[in-house]
Amino acid sequence: MKDAAMDGDLYEVQKPLSDVVSHFYHVHTPADAEVVVNHLSPNFDMLMLFNFGTPIRYSFNNAALNDTPIHRVAVIGPLKKMLNYELQPAADAIVVNFTLNGFYRLFKIPINELASSEVMDPDILIDKTCFAEFWEQLAVLPILIDRMQSIEAYAASFMTENEPFTIPLLNGLSYFQNPAVAPVKAIAANAALSERTIQQRFQKFTGYSPKEMLRFMRFKEVINQLVSQKEEEIDLFALIEKHGYHDQSHLIKDFNHFLGTTPRKFLKDIAGKGFCITRPGKHY
Repeated sequence: MKDAAMDGDLYEVQKPLSDVVSHFYHVHTPADAEVVVNHLSPNFDMLMLFNFGTPIRYSFNNAALNDTPIHRVAVIGPLKKMLNYELQPAADAIVVNFTLNGFYRLFKIPINELASSEVMDPDILIDKTCFAEFWEQLAVLPILIDRMQSIEAYAASFMTENEPFTIPLLNGLSYFQNPAVAPVKAIAANAALSERTIQQRFQKFTGYSPKEMLRFMRFKEVINQLVSQKEEEIDLFALIEKHGYHDQSHLIKDFNHFLGTTPRKFLKDIAGKGFCITRPGKHY
């Protein structure tokens, strides 16, 4: 599946790995391509990037691209801010997009202990050289599908079952789609646990709070509407009313928080210009 905004292709992942990895992106550019900067909307997912091409510089929200590009393997997330990434000629990278608690199931690292929205070396996270060695094995494979199948097999070797503590959370995720229900309260009642316990477990397995997830889900609806209508002139007050914002400053605050810009600047400078919204997650 082609995704022009990302200069790449989307590849599905089959079960049982699809329970921890939702999909792969292959991001690539020709050797004679011009340098471009693309923008990935927040998706609150964990990402892992295997880079086999030219170095990839990056930044978040409205920050300038940094001077320490990704050369080989990196972990990003949970992606709570817009990710800007530079594609030079001969870019060639595979992005692994994890499901809600998929990263935890592979790494067994509490996500809330990671530095949010920073790029990390996975070998530093696990205190081994597994991924540096694995990258070397992938780099010599000449065919893309062989690389992705190797990544699938490698990830499957680390895959574990859901911990019992996660089951009430996963079973209660539909509550986040119902504005008439307080998700944490409902999940806690069903599991006979305290609301504080549910909040702590949610942050451990996902890296963010239920309140942050609800805020993001509302903002994602706003972005989807703006991108789909493809108009530079927008009715802010209609957006405010439709999506339940208190006032204009409340809406603008979310734009600054998630994208580092304002609604009008977003439509003028970013939307339709290398801006990508990843497909919906399994639960949101």
